[in-house]
Amino acid sequence: MPVDSLVAADSPRLGGVSREHVEILAQANIEPILVHRDTRRVVDGMHRLQAVRLRGERLIPVRYLDGPASEIFLRSVAANVRHGLPLTLQDRKAAAVRILASHPDLSDRAIARITGLSPKTVGAVRRTSTEEIPRSKVRVGADGRSRPLDAAERREAARAFLAEHPGAKLHEIAASAGVSISTACDIRQRLLRGERPPAPPRPPAADGPRAADGPRAADGPRAGDDDGPRGEGGGGAPAGRQQGQGRRIESLAKDPSLRFTESGRALLRWLNARAPDLEAGRQLMSSVPPHCAVAVANLANSYAREWQRFASALDQAAADGDGA
Repeated sequence: MPVDSLVAADSPRLGGVSREHVEILAQANIEPILVHRDTRRVVDGMHRLQAVRLRGERLIPVRYLDGPASEIFLRSVAANVRHGLPLTLQDRKAAAVRILASHPDLSDRAIARITGLSPKTVGAVRRTSTEEIPRSKVRVGADGRSRPLDAAERREAARAFLAEHPGAKLHEIAASAGVSISTACDIRQRLLRGERPPAPPRPPAADGPRAADGPRAADGPRAGDDDGPRGEGGGGAPAGRQQGQGRRIESLAKDPSLRFTESGRALLRWLNARAPDLEAGRQLMSSVPPHCAVAVANLANSYAREWQRFASALDQAAADGDGA
């Protein structure tokens, strides 16, 4: 792209561009910079852009970033944390303050991964920031999943709605209280069985330090959770399997070859979006009309066969690699 057509980055560097670093880069090959396609704003590469200008060149190689403009600063911080001239601790804390103001629903752990800070530091920044940080009723964890902070209140609202509308459909119950279909199904089943509602969950630890042996409030299962059936008083085999699946995805997300490549991140998003919620499926079985049962079963079997083919192909690829 022509260098004069680009908009300067909304950089997380409080000290601006380093002239010394620009002069060093001007002596080397210039790697493509990252540019937001819609706004032509530089996301990552202001030092390289200045180096090209210093050399008197009019064009610079670019890679395009698609997505909302509201995500530009987050991507700029994440890119500058991973490579190039390191951001200072002050830069990263200031970036955390800005992200908390613009994305208050992000969990401490998610912001920590973007800024290169620890979740504990982000929690301290959240509590002590002099900026007016908007309140959010959800937290979006590092896995991209949203979790409400007022889950107990939402369940109570769903129970109240169901008490007033006993014939309501699951999607109506879910929409009335902002809960998932599976949660609405669970609430209805408990009411039909005459059970008391479960105890309110412990408050999420997303806004502060987390005990070493406490739950990972917003970012998925805790490392070390059993992958098999629970003992007496535990949740049972289905819950154990779901936690095991979540832990495997979390482990893959830590692999640099996946985490730091576009194709790897696409694979992780694909796996995470398709992680089956088997328990919710069991709860929804009662909603399948008898005349639709065969069609639903055929569809489930079709999905299962496709997943089996996928797994078999990966097993074969792993076996071929081991024999190489």
